[in-house]
Amino acid sequence: MTERRSSDRQASTDERRRNPGRRKEDVPLAQVAFAEAFVALTDGILLTDTTGRVASANPAAFRILGEEKRAWFPREERMGVLEIVSTPLPGNRAAHTVRDVTAQAELLRLKEEFLMEVAHELRTPISALIASLDLVVEDVLTMPREELERLAGTLRRSGLRLEHLVENLLDAGSIEAGTFQVRAGPSSLRHALSEALAFVQPMLESKGQRLTTVLPPDADRVMADERRTTQVFANLITNASRYAPEGTEVTVRAATADGFVRVTVADEGPGIPADEQNRLFQRFFRSRQVREQAGGLGLGLAICRAIVHAQGGDIAIESEPGRGTSVHFTLPKARHLAEEAGD
Repeated sequence: MTERRSSDRQASTDERRRNPGRRKEDVPLAQVAFAEAFVALTDGILLTDTTGRVASANPAAFRILGEEKRAWFPREERMGVLEIVSTPLPGNRAAHTVRDVTAQAELLRLKEEFLMEVAHELRTPISALIASLDLVVEDVLTMPREELERLAGTLRRSGLRLEHLVENLLDAGSIEAGTFQVRAGPSSLRHALSEALAFVQPMLESKGQRLTTVLPPDADRVMADERRTTQVFANLITNASRYAPEGTEVTVRAATADGFVRVTVADEGPGIPADEQNRLFQRFFRSRQVREQAGGLGLGLAICRAIVHAQGGDIAIESEPGRGTSVHFTLPKARHLAEEAGD
């Protein structure tokens, strides 16, 4: 018996020498590698026979097509965008590569939508600029001073609106690139708000909206980049005006607490559903409640958050459908006032 086992082992050794790297019962290495790759591929692969029927599919195909059983179309709730590339194989067979490109298609759609929104937002101030300049060119020598001053005001407002739009676009890019910066120093909250009103007041007036401000003297001096704080006020008041009905009130108030100044910009608009509130600070996001009625690029809140956080503060939204929206943000008090408050 021992001699027979020794003989079998010797035969097995001889066989391995004749066929290095494999045994008689082994599957060919190339076939193993193909099978492993077929299973591991993240793209779906369908192999069809000479009649066009599916003969085999890898796990990714089942996952992408959304079926656990052998049915080769997405279920209704899984509908998306699929890219299918067919490659002929010998014997009238074919391999079909299936790739889920829903995310890429959605990004492309958002990009096209964003470009359309940018064009729309830029068109209004540019049209106002051109119309006013045409009047100045035609009648500058005979135009009454009051009319000339009115046109100059229109030109300035249109220029400010263009500057605001371009600044938001540039800031969105720098936030994404990680190069966004602020230069904080002792500054006046009241002055920042006054600068913002030069931009937003015409919008408020066009909708018959009232602006109420409550800024106590002890809440004026903050450690902030005044130009950036002006930008925060402009973005928040613009949103409040844009999304609230005509004839309503926009309120800006401030109060001090724990070494910070807490500013609130409140409107009487339709409010924001709870399931959307955690997405409001994402770039390009706009609530479905107002998406169709109002313009905007969906950049304002994302930029406000970047500015406030860079200055050591925080920002949050409080809203309820039918009861308006309040945006709260904090800024550190200027050092000497914070020390006086603590004495």
